[in-house]
Amino acid sequence: MKALSDEQILSEAVALVDEGLAVTMLVKGRSMLPFIKGGLESVVLTRPVGIRSGDVVLARIDGCRYVLHRVMAVSSDRVELMGDGNIAGREVCRPQDILARADEVVGADGRHRRLDTPRQRRLARLWRKLLPVRRWLLAIYKRTVIRNLKIQ
Repeated sequence: MKALSDEQILSEAVALVDEGLAVTMLVKGRSMLPFIKGGLESVVLTRPVGIRSGDVVLARIDGCRYVLHRVMAVSSDRVELMGDGNIAGREVCRPQDILARADEVVGADGRHRRLDTPRQRRLARLWRKLLPVRRWLLAIYKRTVIRNLKIQ
């Protein structure tokens, strides 16, 4: 059996989201630490309606790669994104390049956690304000919490 590429899988997921279905996908990478643990947790993707600052979205950047990052700023012709686990660098895309919104995180234990609750939004705002010291906080987090997890 031929294995599907990440591009094929994500394209199909986006097509299903466009049809109005919710799609659950395992997250890869560490760019959304500490809020989403790549290789361990999944996100539930839905249609990207009413995107606003603080939302976690799946976007196509530069027409060639997908990212799951948090919206930092939105205007009529531009959306600025940054991963929670990143310490520098932001991606910019057009609003039409936002392909899905992540509404929930599904933990390894199967529990669902909403990303749009007031508590989660407050935590994300606080994390954004901690950007100057995020490098050290992430280093501690990776050496303690992540090291002890069994990540695929």
